Amino acid sequence: MTDAESDRPSTDVEVAHLDAEERERAGQSNAPEGSARSHTLVVFANDNPGALDRIVGVLRRRRAATQTFTLGRSEQPGVLRITVVMDDSEVEVDHFIEQLRKIVDVQHIVNLSADFTVARELALIKVNSGPSNSSEILELGHLYGAHVIDVANDTVTLEVTGSEEKVETLVSQLQKYGIREIARTGRVAMTRGAQDM
Repeated sequence: MTDAESDRPSTDVEVAHLDAEERERAGQSNAPEGSARSHTLVVFANDNPGALDRIVGVLRRRRAATQTFTLGRSEQPGVLRITVVMDDSEVEVDHFIEQLRKIVDVQHIVNLSADFTVARELALIKVNSGPSNSSEILELGHLYGAHVIDVANDTVTLEVTGSEEKVETLVSQLQKYGIREIARTGRVAMTRGAQDM
């Protein structure tokens, strides 16, 4: 047996054991299969050099199943507002939040409940168009509350804001015309009513 062969696991049990060890090294727990669901976290962090790198580093180390990561300024001067959407178990998300709280520049973290949250996404969609179908595209966009932001000889660009489902549905409806390009912001969210974060 060569050195390379001796390094390889010889059974499925050993492979599973090595996978479990890798998860432990990454700080992941053994959450029950199928317990993952979508979570929206809002992280408020000081806008200091390296702060964003450290937050992204925690995401990478924990191998978080990140769906979207949206960054912008908050209402407080010098404070970033980062919205992270991830599919994971409650246990994993709690561990992730614990790790984020250890970062000096992180001020506050909120795990938003879907029942008390207003969430939106913005998308720019550039679609092939011509004299034969441009009016259909404009009408379809109008049905979804989209605004026309650019018209060229062979393309129309629409701007749509709404839930991810709304954006996805419009994108699928426009596929038959040929989509040239899509730019999406990812989810931004806040609590409903007068409740502060």
